[in-house]
Parts: sequence; structure tokens; C-alpha cells
Amino acid sequence: MTEDHVRDILCNLLDPDVGVNIVDLGLVESVTVTTGRIHVGLIMTTPACPQSSYIRDEALRLLAEPGVEVTVDILDSPFWEPSRMSASAKSIMGWPG
Repeated sequence: MTEDHVRDILCNLLDPDVGVNIVDLGLVESVTVTTGRIHVGLIMTTPACPQSSYIRDEALRLLAEPGVEVTVDILDSPFWEPSRMSASAKSIMGWPG
């Protein structure tokens, strides 16, 4: 598995509050793939995001693969900002360009 493949899989995880996938929202801060291990670092749109456990658990479920240790951490920094969103997410959310 590659970093790009992990990000492709995570595109299937929608933020339940806004209905946009977490990759396009810019919530995926880091992906590390090594033999037998995947580590993902996520940030939330707000430090007190009530959906952080759900998003972490769903990411773990989507990435689960026999023989691979998957960890997903919710990071305290950097802080999320709208500039992290893809053009597609900005369009869906009604943000300018």
C-alpha cells in the first residue's frame, strides 16, 4: 500500500457534519506507510470537534487490512484553516475559490 492509496481510501470517509470527505477538507495531516504498518495523523476543524472519535474509528475501519497495523491519531496541531480545503471542497461549502 502507498500513501496515495491510503489517501484514496480516506476519500470514502465523509465528515458527518458537512458531507465532504476528510481528504478534501484537509483533515489528513500525515500518512506514513511502512512494511506492515500504516500511520495516519488527522486534524479536526476545531480542537473540540465532537466527531473526532467517529472519524478516527471510521478511518481505522476503512484502512483495516490483515497483517497490517493501522494507527490513526488526532493531532493537536497544526490548527485547521479553510486554505487546507481542496477547490472541490471549497465549491461544495460555498467558499470562494
